[in-house]
Amino acid sequence: MLQHHVVNRMYYYSGVKGDLDTSKSIFDDFKKHHILKVKKPRRLSNFYKAGGLIHFHMAKYDESLLFYEEALKHAVKTTDIEAIGEIYMGLGMVFYSQGKLSKSSENLQKSIPFFKESKSNNSIINVKNVMISLYSENGFYEEAERERKEAIELAKKEEHYLFLSQIYFNYSLELRNRDRLSERVPFIKLALENIEKSKYKAYYKPVYLSAMVIAYSEINDIENAKTYIELLEKEPRKKSPGNSISFYKEAYMRFSFAKKEYNLALKRGIDFFKYKSETKQFDGLQQASQFLAKVYETLGNDEKAYQYYKNYTTIKDSITGLKKARGLSYYQTLYETEKRDTQIIEQQNEIKLLDAVSKIKTQWLLFGGLGLLFVFGLFVAFRSKSFAQKKLVMQQKFAHQLIVAQENERKSIAKELHDGIGQDLLLIKHSVKIDVEKAPKLIDKTIENIRALSRNLHPVELEKVGITKAIINMVNEVNDVTGIFFSEDVQNIDKSLKKEEEIYLYRIIQECINNIIKHSEASASKISVVNNEDVIVLTVQDNGKGFRLEKAKTKFKTLGLQSLIERVDYLKGKIEFDTGLLKGTKIKITLYK
Repeated sequence: MLQHHVVNRMYYYSGVKGDLDTSKSIFDDFKKHHILKVKKPRRLSNFYKAGGLIHFHMAKYDESLLFYEEALKHAVKTTDIEAIGEIYMGLGMVFYSQGKLSKSSENLQKSIPFFKESKSNNSIINVKNVMISLYSENGFYEEAERERKEAIELAKKEEHYLFLSQIYFNYSLELRNRDRLSERVPFIKLALENIEKSKYKAYYKPVYLSAMVIAYSEINDIENAKTYIELLEKEPRKKSPGNSISFYKEAYMRFSFAKKEYNLALKRGIDFFKYKSETKQFDGLQQASQFLAKVYETLGNDEKAYQYYKNYTTIKDSITGLKKARGLSYYQTLYETEKRDTQIIEQQNEIKLLDAVSKIKTQWLLFGGLGLLFVFGLFVAFRSKSFAQKKLVMQQKFAHQLIVAQENERKSIAKELHDGIGQDLLLIKHSVKIDVEKAPKLIDKTIENIRALSRNLHPVELEKVGITKAIINMVNEVNDVTGIFFSEDVQNIDKSLKKEEEIYLYRIIQECINNIIKHSEASASKISVVNNEDVIVLTVQDNGKGFRLEKAKTKFKTLGLQSLIERVDYLKGKIEFDTGLLKGTKIKITLYK
């Protein structure tokens, strides 16, 4: 029972009083002197779960992870399904704060079934709140808005004012990230209104007041910023560890700059930068670097301004790359699938896709002439009933000859583009004597387009990096070029196939991706390659509109489907389709070694 009272005291000081230091001291003391006396898994789990939460709020993320993992180790030995869900949710929140978005999504998704089983609406709201942030930070604003509306409705029904305040506040942060600075003030006010009705206002109110100072300072409304500075100073927990001190530092930093007190703003900016460095909050480092670059530029120190601007762009690029991580795409869709239909196991790979742009379509249309020839040949073969018994052999032979001819032609053109035009453009880049700022960028873009065409004509990467890396690179390149997120899980298959067979497999995957882009209207896709002892199994799955397989096969509505079948047949493999209208499509291809 001692442990139970300790946990209650920890939550009281951290949540109600906003005193994280005292809460941590209680945790440390009990862990040092009494924890070995606790034997029951449920009590151990609750204790370490509380420790994980406290360290999370103090921005001590590494320690928080350790305690959450220890809590999970004990929780799985109990029947407390809600506690298990809370631990997964806690892990998700820690990973989110560390910028490890794929791991965050994975753990948040794991928490959902436990909360549904325990009928814990409050916890479901909390998970939704974090998922809203994940969506919005990665540009999925429509999804974030949909989740936000559902979460607000549920929070109002439950009269959970803390969660309501968090939802409104997080939306204000989204608006800030989207440079809609003047629009965020009303939502911070809504956050303040709701937190006043919550017993946790001692911890959250200083954060929201600081945010109001920041918001007004960034739109140069000095009077309103000053009003909220005065309100902020009345809060006893305004400098508590974690979010409170972080927002407090930024509030005074922004306020000083708005008042044109640039030397003071510089001092506070450096302090803010150091704090974000110590707590390893990379989004905060990005903001601090951008702010310092702006201050130094205002003070006329161009060298320092450039230094921090470079730091800002480097961090920004890193965060942008992180936001497009395949893992995030994969686990976002796991969450989305769980929310819509927990019984659809086949669609656990779902990820959010943006609308496909037309660039890839244009590249593939270059070979429309060959496509028409292929369709015509198949049509003649199909109509010739007298050759029914020979049809399969003829199709395979024709497909083989056509594909070999295509590969030879593509290889020839690829070599010409790469060695000829590509080299010419490189020389132009170094010798051009026009606008030095614009010309290299335009030329670089042209070179990249030609190289992309070269890769499309013949997969030269197969010769350079091998089939495994070539497949991974292809998926990544489609990600970069189209803005669509694809997930891949590719095992090493180098030297498992003959060179000619590798090209066929590469084209098969390329054809599948092309069909997804052109036809599927999907919001998710995953490509996996498994290397078993006797077979290689390729699976390509999406959650698009699907199609009637027999209708597509008999009418040859797409060259892609028939070309796919022909390539697999030539490799003596087996192809299986699992699809239907509004069902999505799953293609499984088995190649025998």
